[in-house]
Amino acid sequence: MSIEQKDSIYIMISKTQTGFAKMIRLFGRVRYSHAAIALDEGLNDLYAFARPQKNGIFISHLVKENIYRYALGEENVDVVIFKIPVTLEQYTWVANTIHSIAEDPEYKYNLFSVISYPITRGFHTYKAFSCIEFVMYVLKGIGYSMKKPLHAYRPDDLLEFFSENIHFEGNLLDYAADEKGPENYYAPLTMDIVKRSFSDMGSLIARLVVR
Repeated sequence: MSIEQKDSIYIMISKTQTGFAKMIRLFGRVRYSHAAIALDEGLNDLYAFARPQKNGIFISHLVKENIYRYALGEENVDVVIFKIPVTLEQYTWVANTIHSIAEDPEYKYNLFSVISYPITRGFHTYKAFSCIEFVMYVLKGIGYSMKKPLHAYRPDDLLEFFSENIHFEGNLLDYAADEKGPENYYAPLTMDIVKRSFSDMGSLIARLVVR
């Protein structure tokens, strides 16, 4: 499908089964712990701020996801998918923004904002987004009005925000097939991953000190 025919983007919130996601749901008191943006209905171009590798605990940035990363051997992955109408100009801006940020190594996952959310209600960090924070950034960029700072939103908030735009609700594997393509998500822990993890964590701490 050519870009001229695009008239919607898709936002998916999900209840994934990783340890970090379970911690977010427990302490954040939310049903859904992850949010992603897709440029197509089939979720072939699906993006979110997340870990590119399971063992890279502190290495997180904007990555292209696939269904395999959500299923992880589970038979049910609870999701809600919203279909958001956009103009061609808005669609082009979203696509360009996603690709630009994905290629910028300075962008990190806003880790400390997320883990302190129950106490701080989140906070802005330079060139850093949580998964839902990035979704809200994109929505704001195409004209949606935000009543709160972007870092203060949770994936569950979209249920109210887009209650009339629900495209699918249920098991993700009933919506899209779990095709196990080339994937290094389970790459073994190496010294390089450890070094990059601490480098990313140090970068975030430095930005907090400057802030």
